[in-house]
Amino acid sequence: IMEISENSSDTSIEKKCWCCAWGLLKPEANELVPDDGETSSSSTSSGRQSAKEFVIAGGSEPQLKIVHLSPTEKHVFPYEYDLPLPGMGVHCLAVSPDSSSIAAVAVDGNLMLIDLKTGVRLPKVSHCLVSNFWSTAFGASNNEAVYAGTGNGRVYKYDTKMGRLLHSYDTERCENILGLAISGDERLVGATDYAGRFTLMDGATGQLLRRRNFKQPVRKLVFEPSMRRALAACDDKTIKVIDLPSGKLRDNLKGHESCVMSVAASPDGRRIASGACDGTIKVWDTRTTKNTLSFLSGNNSNLWDVAFNRMSNKISFVGDGKGLNVYYCLGNMEL
Repeated sequence: IMEISENSSDTSIEKKCWCCAWGLLKPEANELVPDDGETSSSSTSSGRQSAKEFVIAGGSEPQLKIVHLSPTEKHVFPYEYDLPLPGMGVHCLAVSPDSSSIAAVAVDGNLMLIDLKTGVRLPKVSHCLVSNFWSTAFGASNNEAVYAGTGNGRVYKYDTKMGRLLHSYDTERCENILGLAISGDERLVGATDYAGRFTLMDGATGQLLRRRNFKQPVRKLVFEPSMRRALAACDDKTIKVIDLPSGKLRDNLKGHESCVMSVAASPDGRRIASGACDGTIKVWDTRTTKNTLSFLSGNNSNLWDVAFNRMSNKISFVGDGKGLNVYYCLGNMEL
């Protein structure tokens, strides 16, 4: 595993990064890999079209850092740029399934939908008089709708083209929705809040299906690719493994010594990554739910988010004073 850090030229400014997400852009029809005999994770043979991998980070500044990673150079960020945004910093990110759009929740509660090629498409997506968004997510099947969780226990579904409200979901609890997960077919909408409640709702009707109370803030929620389990990062220092669609607690993954701030499931379904506020990151085997790797993310300042890339071979993390970091999982090595 190799570490990459994004270093600012201005060391007097503390880097506060709060969220990160990955994308994988498919090439244009006329874009080909050079015929140099090299192969990489983005191309399997000479002359084939190459996919472009990128990672995005948001933080205390009103901008997103977008970094394209080279498939052959593992020690550098070869191409990176900042995308300025209106308003305040960004504390939650989601990337659409086709990686063409980014949903960003600002500190002031606004939801922004950003097109990677054209910039901010909808500067403010809201039908509310006062914007109060806390979390966002896309369904895994298309780029037609974006979901956003609010500070009053509601989840809204918007059309990505016009910002039109398509559906609303009520958890029946007036709490900040910190974690939001949508199933690939959009049949299930999951939410977790600051009070520790996990709520599962029907994506078509909004009917409340299941609810559990873990009694401490649950800051991140993800569905596994198989849709058999949900994973929730909890302030009680554990990762909750929740059976779907029954909502029963299947397991508590223990090992962290401080609040678990984030959890991520690899797209290939083999691994789980979790990050705690003391800077520790743990990787778990999904088959055994055993911790297979633990490491410290450089220093013990607050860690806020972890994420797997689309190819399941890299883990990114962000935090106060950490900037953007990527760990490479070399080859098919078991972690």
